[in-house]
Amino acid sequence: MSAEAIEMKKRKHGTAGFSLVELLVGTILFTIVTGIAFSLLMSAQLRYQGESTVTEAFQQANVALDQIVRDVHSAGYPPMSSLSLTVANNNPDRYALPFAWTPSYPTTPCTVGGTCAVPGEYDLIVEADLGNGVQWIRYSLQTTTLMRSVVPKKPFTDPVTETSGSLVPYLENVMNGSNSLPIFSYVCDAGATQQPTNIREVNISLMVRSLQPDPQTHQYRIITLNGQAMRFNPSH
Repeated sequence: MSAEAIEMKKRKHGTAGFSLVELLVGTILFTIVTGIAFSLLMSAQLRYQGESTVTEAFQQANVALDQIVRDVHSAGYPPMSSLSLTVANNNPDRYALPFAWTPSYPTTPCTVGGTCAVPGEYDLIVEADLGNGVQWIRYSLQTTTLMRSVVPKKPFTDPVTETSGSLVPYLENVMNGSNSLPIFSYVCDAGATQQPTNIREVNISLMVRSLQPDPQTHQYRIITLNGQAMRFNPSH
């Protein structure tokens, strides 16, 4: 056989392509690698979805917490001492006690943690002028929804009755009641009686459940946010 014929045979053999076994092995390896890649992608997507639901719940709870803190900071403004005695006595809606209460508002302060129905562990009414005159700003937990109401302060009326008809959903999936965790706890001025007018600090805890269950565990996740709000204005 001539050298040219041998060279032609080598070229044909070198371009003959892959065998069936080689194709099968390549296909199997490609399938395995692709499966692993899709599995990792799916797992990452599920983790992202789970974290997104928690992040959404956190953001909503954080906004609610910030608003409650701001309202407590404003509690008691303007104080009774900013008006003359005659004007204050004739216009009790023009000054703000720090916090409204029930029963016997405003004649006889109740005892915080004792005879007070409001302020309580799940119910708080702040008195403040936020720019539209003195208002009652109420936060009240009803089942798993924290409700909020803002109404003008009315002299010689019950603040709970006046705010009840205006409560609207403010933060949903609040699990404090189900877990016996108070939303509000109170610290009064040192040496003062445990009455609403002497509350100086309101500690806030919000336990909020995610809107959707975790895609991987199929369980709802719960986060808890804590905050502390100081009242800056005088009691009277």
